[in-house]
Amino acid sequence: MNVQNTSAGEKEIYDEIRKAIAERRLLPGTKLTEETLAKLFNLSRARVRKVLLILSKERMVTLKPNKGAYVWQPTELEARKILDARRLLELYLVELAATSATTRQLAALRKIVEEEKHALARNDRAAVMRLSGSFHIALAKCGDNYILQDFLQGLILQTYLILATFERRHSTCPQSDHTDILARVAAKDAKGAVEILTRHFDHIEADLDLVDHGQPVTDLSEILGR
Repeated sequence: MNVQNTSAGEKEIYDEIRKAIAERRLLPGTKLTEETLAKLFNLSRARVRKVLLILSKERMVTLKPNKGAYVWQPTELEARKILDARRLLELYLVELAATSATTRQLAALRKIVEEEKHALARNDRAAVMRLSGSFHIALAKCGDNYILQDFLQGLILQTYLILATFERRHSTCPQSDHTDILARVAAKDAKGAVEILTRHFDHIEADLDLVDHGQPVTDLSEILGR
């Protein structure tokens, strides 16, 4: 099942749920009630169910028989495996980026870094989270391998849920990492880019812990801004 085969309304709800996950408004374990979503997006429950099925294939949603759909909540083992996959994939892609990034691609990365700085200045945590993922996706595009890029997009979305589940409450990644990675890629320093990205992943993984974050907000109208 492919999201490209969906209607405009189905694509809207698909995009909104993914964005809410990226911005940590939809937290792991949140129930996605078909009836509520149908009303919020003016769709039939059958069409909502179609979108939830697509998201379940992408491991964004868990479908529980006779219970409904929930935002996916990773186990610690799943979290480690996904982060291992991201590390292997992105270290390869950043090497490609350092040798093949175009002027336009570098400009796109600089724009994201600037937007991140502005989001940090206004303490917009949701935007910082979303832009962080956007940076890694844009970096992957520099490697000019759309198959790996598509795979990475799924891993990044899953990482949002990993962080929401296991990240320590007041932790933040070093904000200079993306700037430093961009500088190394622009300088065509593949070794330097790999070293900084490795440090970046080391920090993320060291900052994971099993913490009770309480119950997620379950009002879909509030979460999705409807």
